[in-house]
Amino acid sequence: MSLESTLRELGKEIQADPRFKALKEAAAVNDKDEDLQKKMQELQLISLKFQQEATKGEESDSAKIEELQKQYQDLYNEVMQLESMMTYSAAASEMEQMAKYISGMIGLFFDGQDPETCEIPAEDCTHDCTTCGGCH
Repeated sequence: MSLESTLRELGKEIQADPRFKALKEAAAVNDKDEDLQKKMQELQLISLKFQQEATKGEESDSAKIEELQKQYQDLYNEVMQLESMMTYSAAASEMEQMAKYISGMIGLFFDGQDPETCEIPAEDCTHDCTTCGGCH
């Protein structure tokens, strides 16, 4: 099997994983939520207004900037408290963990470790084996 075909098989496995499906479903729910979409547009508008004011340099209105920051943060917090966004965030976090695992394993392969037996070191690994019994 070529590297290309192996990568494509990995892609198929990723897309067949329940975590991938959960993320796609959560995104679809959010895309259909008109209230959420309006709030997301409002966040973009506030962000744009902030950027416009901030780029004025010395002429920028610090009170206006602070108010825009507050508006943005308040609306952002409101959006992130929505059940659909919490579901999406949790699913995205799961996918990030998958990506981190895949990247970590590929890094081990590039380091020459045995693909059949290598393991990703624990998060608290110092890479100084004198602090523990080693990673392998």
